[in-house]
Amino acid sequence: MVGFAVPTKKKKIQSVAMVEWMENFLKTRFFVPCSDHQELAKNEAKVFCIDCNRCICQHCSSSESHIMHNLLQIRRYVYHDVVRYQDIHKHFDCSKVQTYTTNNAKVVFLNPRPQPRPAKLSGGGAFCNVCERVLTEPNQFCSVACKFSLSPFKSRDKIINEQTDRSYGSFRFPEFKEELDRQEQQQQQQEQSISNSYTGEMESSEENQSLTTQSNSPSSNSFCLKPKKMKKHKRKGVPRRSPLF
Repeated sequence: MVGFAVPTKKKKIQSVAMVEWMENFLKTRFFVPCSDHQELAKNEAKVFCIDCNRCICQHCSSSESHIMHNLLQIRRYVYHDVVRYQDIHKHFDCSKVQTYTTNNAKVVFLNPRPQPRPAKLSGGGAFCNVCERVLTEPNQFCSVACKFSLSPFKSRDKIINEQTDRSYGSFRFPEFKEELDRQEQQQQQQEQSISNSYTGEMESSEENQSLTTQSNSPSSNSFCLKPKKMKKHKRKGVPRRSPLF
């Protein structure tokens, strides 16, 4: 499998521990108020502590309990969570994952972005092996989560369950699935609203047409005047002259 080394017995325990914090890391919701420092300013939870396997804020990271721990700083790029490539690559092999540049630093997306419909490739090209998003060669994954879903250390049952939960060619994680479901629901409501509006206009038009037909019928109105007959011009006859004596 591309991007993964064959696991050895010495690294097996370490790999199992990596799977545990990675699963929690990818499903964590960042940029929410820290529960331990709600009364302080700048308390957004945007740091993930690998040793504690939880999300913390900058006040937590500067405390003695986390100062020697492995931390991952989460950032935002085009309204989605990203992490610096060099930071996450120390703990998880992110080779072949699509990178982007922001603030002079290479970053990778944590989870796949919403993709209502699968992209159509014209003339070849690279695409994500999991969610089929178009990529630049030689990349094979659009996010850390997509590559992690094919990790050989993950449970086989989890991989099967995740791969069967696809919609429009997109790999769906819990929060990603909720966002797509919300977009699909909004689209259905808009289509239903347009359909109801069109149906109402058709019914109103048919009703007006029916009323117009009834008002023009002779039986519906006894006071209707019969149309006047147009007088036809008679053809000029032969001129008659008085007799000559």
